[in-house]
Amino acid sequence: MRYEVLVGERTVQVEMAADGGLLVDDRVVALETTPLDAGAWTMRLDGMSHEVHLLSRDPLRLWVDGHEVRASVTDERALVARHTGGRAASGRHELRAPMPGLVKGVHVSEGDLVRPGMPLATLEAMKMENELRAPAAGRITRVAVSEGTKVEAGALLVVIAAG
Repeated sequence: MRYEVLVGERTVQVEMAADGGLLVDDRVVALETTPLDAGAWTMRLDGMSHEVHLLSRDPLRLWVDGHEVRASVTDERALVARHTGGRAASGRHELRAPMPGLVKGVHVSEGDLVRPGMPLATLEAMKMENELRAPAAGRITRVAVSEGTKVEAGALLVVIAAG
């Protein structure tokens, strides 16, 4: 499951892997949690221990190592709705898989210039091929998949820098 987490002024992409692993901004992070009581945990994150207490859920407020931290978490479904064909606030566009499937073709490479509507990738889902097109003009800055890759809904496929 993929999440976008805003902590203070910083936004990070967090993905929970099926094997219990954690990816933070595409970097593998070791995480161990031990419940202390209702709404409190000890978390060991990349070897560093932190005590975390839940202060409130809406808005999300935590007490981490003696400091209040405000955060928000957006789940995978909301990210798909926000980013598929939409403009991100940073001036970049993220093309994400609208559903789970198999990447049948990638039609661009990093550095390519694209126009709105140009095909970027083909995704096979439920025995149908879906051509995913550029939502805007720009330069391809990242191709996150290759032909033959199986993806989940919300998986990052291609990033376009607005131009």
